[in-house]
Amino acid sequence: MEPTETIAAGPRRTDIPRHGLATLLVGGTAIVAVHSWLGVGASLDFAVGNVLYDAIVLGAGVACLLRASAFAEERWAWLLIGAAIIAWGAAEVYWTAFIEGNPAAPYPSPADVGYLLFYPLSYAGLALLVRARAHEMDWRLWTDGAIAALGTAALGAAFVFDFVAKRTTGTSLQVATTLSYPLGDIVMLAVVVGVVALTGWRPGRTWALLLAGLSALVIADIAYTLQSTDGTLPGGSWIDPIYLIAAACLGVAVWQPRPATIRPSLRSDGWRELVVPGFFAAVMIGLFAMQYFSATSGLSTVLWAATMIAVISGLAIGVRENRSLLEQVQRDPLTGLGNRGRMQVDLDRLCAGASEASPVSLLFLDLNGFKRYNDTHGHPAGDELLVQMGSALREAIGEDGTAYRVGGDEFCVLLTCPRERFDAVTREAAKALTAKGPGFEVSTAWGAAEIPGDAGDPSEALQLADVRMYAQKESRRVAHDRDETSETVKVPAWPEATKGA
Repeated sequence: MEPTETIAAGPRRTDIPRHGLATLLVGGTAIVAVHSWLGVGASLDFAVGNVLYDAIVLGAGVACLLRASAFAEERWAWLLIGAAIIAWGAAEVYWTAFIEGNPAAPYPSPADVGYLLFYPLSYAGLALLVRARAHEMDWRLWTDGAIAALGTAALGAAFVFDFVAKRTTGTSLQVATTLSYPLGDIVMLAVVVGVVALTGWRPGRTWALLLAGLSALVIADIAYTLQSTDGTLPGGSWIDPIYLIAAACLGVAVWQPRPATIRPSLRSDGWRELVVPGFFAAVMIGLFAMQYFSATSGLSTVLWAATMIAVISGLAIGVRENRSLLEQVQRDPLTGLGNRGRMQVDLDRLCAGASEASPVSLLFLDLNGFKRYNDTHGHPAGDELLVQMGSALREAIGEDGTAYRVGGDEFCVLLTCPRERFDAVTREAAKALTAKGPGFEVSTAWGAAEIPGDAGDPSEALQLADVRMYAQKESRRVAHDRDETSETVKVPAWPEATKGA
């Protein structure tokens, strides 16, 4: 979950420029969109299409610089992103002042320097932002990110870069400048997709706005490149509002909560791990077939595609086997319940999503009298009793939670049902772990901890439930000893009264 801290934590005098920037970014973008797409205010072309346009881009850069002053751990990241947008805005100002309407304008020009400087600065800023939020390494997420980024780059190279490269003419410097734009866009799009994959495909509001802004910028830039290369797309200024939508998303993102921390996934999602490599492997098969299908012999293409399919099949088999092995490792072989390791994984996951409105209850249960039963009737009988109790516990819990055997005669239950059912399910769980017969009686002591009401993290919840369980166990032992002492005193003292009763 994302932290709730926002830029508003600063002095109140900063509210005025912040609200002004927000109005400029959102309202200004809407005005330019209406002007460009609907033709409203045709006489205001310079004021809206140039002055307001440039002000919006520069305003987004200023907003990022304000963000940099709010969070020390992300300062350099937002400074670089802000500097990238300022470079973009400066290029727009130069274009307005010296390039637009000038048939003798040089190419490349200082405006191109500002435009192209946007890419390395924003790459570096994104990298630092990811570094600030990714505290632990999860190779599965990083591998997904690398595969998604490389696959996206391959698609961009096939459908954009190659297209532009075949149609670009001019001096070596002009060709290099022209090709730098689609190359920078492809890398940017690849980075965006990679970061989304790194968040487990759940980027959250702040990451989503930031990455949506960069994506909109890339889309607008690619459209402009295709428009200016050979007229593939219709002319006009219809692309301009898309650039400003990008700037507005980047600017508005800075007033959102901090991007969510990129954390390792707490448990394997099985087939989800196959989706990213499988999808992009299929894309690569398609690209390869498109490129070489017209060759004299299609045998090599068929063999290459078959090899990739075999790779995907191998991944699928490996995922299935790994999932089966993981289930075996995390399952108690005697009762079939989850073991301590599985309980710990599930507890961590549930704690991360628990709230006052949707709490989780940890129930720790320990058998009384089981050791005596085991010693008297033998270990096979003890194992059979544990199997019966495990089955009864699973049935008692039902859909209200999950049961585990975490030790020899210790059980645990994680309840995810509504809070009002906690007590009733706890009583049913204790009843399931009770047995009585000729010469023996097995009962249970338990302790519970509600998350987040009683404890804020898994270790605290485990410790609290364990302490409460042993407190109940001790109180029952003291009461039992007191009863036995009373009986040894009373029975000889009043035998006739006892018989008469």
